[in-house]
Parts: sequence; C-alpha cells; structure tokens
Amino acid sequence: MPSRPKPRPAQQALISDPERRRRLGASFADDTSLEEARRYDAVRPRYPDEMVDQLLRAAGSCASVGPPVVADLGAGTGILTRALLARGASVHAVEPSAAMTEVMCARSVEQNPEQNPEQSPGQTRPPHRLQVHRTTAEATGLQQASCDVVVAAQAWHWFDDALVQDEVRRILRPQGVLGVVANYLDTSVPWVHRLTRIMRAGDVYRPGWTPPVDPARFIAWDTTQTRWERQITPEQIRELSTTLSSWLSAEEPARARRRANLDWYLDEHLELTPGEPVALPYLTVLHTSVSRVPGAPVS
Repeated sequence: MPSRPKPRPAQQALISDPERRRRLGASFADDTSLEEARRYDAVRPRYPDEMVDQLLRAAGSCASVGPPVVADLGAGTGILTRALLARGASVHAVEPSAAMTEVMCARSVEQNPEQNPEQSPGQTRPPHRLQVHRTTAEATGLQQASCDVVVAAQAWHWFDDALVQDEVRRILRPQGVLGVVANYLDTSVPWVHRLTRIMRAGDVYRPGWTPPVDPARFIAWDTTQTRWERQITPEQIRELSTTLSSWLSAEEPARARRRANLDWYLDEHLELTPGEPVALPYLTVLHTSVSRVPGAPVS
C-alpha cells in the first residue's frame, strides 16, 4: 500500500524552494504552446457550482455597487474566470502566458457571447465584463482598492508569498475577500491515491494546511471542502497527466516511464475499458479570508 500524503503544517508554503517554484511555474507561463493550452482547458476539472457561489457570497457587504469585481490571479485558460462571468461578475483575469490567455479569450466568447457597445457584428471580442492582463500575480497593474474579491484557483503555490500578499492587499477594497481554491484528486480513495503517485501529481490535499498569509493583513481562513466525482475516460486521464507541471518540466525518458506505468495501471491493473467513462473522485477546497482594516487589532 503506498504511503498516504504527509501532513503539512499550517502556513507552510507548498513549494518552499524559490528556484523549484520558478522552474515548475515556467512550464506553464513560458513554454506552453497553443495546442497544450487547449488540451489543458479541455481536460482540467471545473469547479463545483456551490464553491463558485460561495466565493461570490463571501464578498457580502464589502461588494461595490453593481456586479462584484473579481481579480483572478494565475487565471490560466479561464476555467474559473468563465464560471465567474456566468454569474454576472466583472473579472480581471491576470495570466502571463500568451497561449493560455488566447484560449481564455476564445472560450469566454463562446460561453458568454456578449457584444461590446463598440463591437461590430461578426467580431469576436471577450465579454465587456472581462479584462485580461498579461502579467504576474505579484504585479497586476490594477488600480488600488479596485476589487471586491481576489482569487487564485490552482495557482497560489506558484506565487511569491510576500509579494503577492502586498499586491492582494493593495488591489482589494477595505474588507475585501481573498479566496484560494483548488481541485485535488481525492487521495482518500486508495486507487486514486496510487494514480496520483504514478502521475506525479504533487498538488495533493494535505489535511490541516492553509495558505500562508500574514495574520496582521488577513483574518483567519474559513475553509470549505466538497467531494464530488467526474466522469472521465482512460484516454482523458492520460491527457490530464500531460497537463501537470511535473510532466511539462520532465525530460522525455521520464515521460516515457510515466506513460508505461500509467498504461499498466489503467489497462492491466484497473482493467478500465478504453473510451468508457469512469467516476474519478475529486476534493475541492476553498479557503476564504477578509482583508483587515489597517490598524485593526489582531485577535
């Protein structure tokens, strides 16, 4: 029986080595092709509706007049961005990858076919409630106190902790909401846990962990978990494995070994039928916090 994911102390960074964080993160930001970005968007899981709704509800009384304004840091191909747009939010999608933002804009048009007032018929521009920023989470360029919610979906671990907290605090309105959300393969299920080890899925859920933030800037985290299942074919599981940073940063010999191990596990050990969907368990975790008012006492 493979070992269980090791507990990680609360407030400890998931990737503590800055050089490793830079190298793995660059596999998305610098080297992603348009084909890879499209594959990423096609096979990565979506976020449960109740989690997206809860994130927007958390803004509550701090929200500005009109639709909530959300900054989606490390927005990737816009999986969460599109869910926020569908609920009426205005979204600043912050993502440095050219390929990812191209897919984001195209998919946002498909899902939210709004037409800007100045847009001519036949043009395909992103919805007017979406603004895309080709930059990093640590330097968004957004105006001070311009957002009701700042969220990072599947991305917080790629950021410089101190710098991103400075930027989040700067762009959030007083008592604005910081959200950190992630989909994890549910390793409480033994066959899924073994799958994550074969896929080298490093971002498994570690009980008790919360994102490291300065308690003088943000109140204690409120954490919600949702377990759910996704219907996915063996072929899609293979595609999913190729979107992980551990795959993208690996050399071809390591990829070949991983492909062979995955083929054995899916085809021989689990005896999955090609093309037939299987229920793949997931755990989605949402952490929300509120920006402290400057000068307020820390309990």
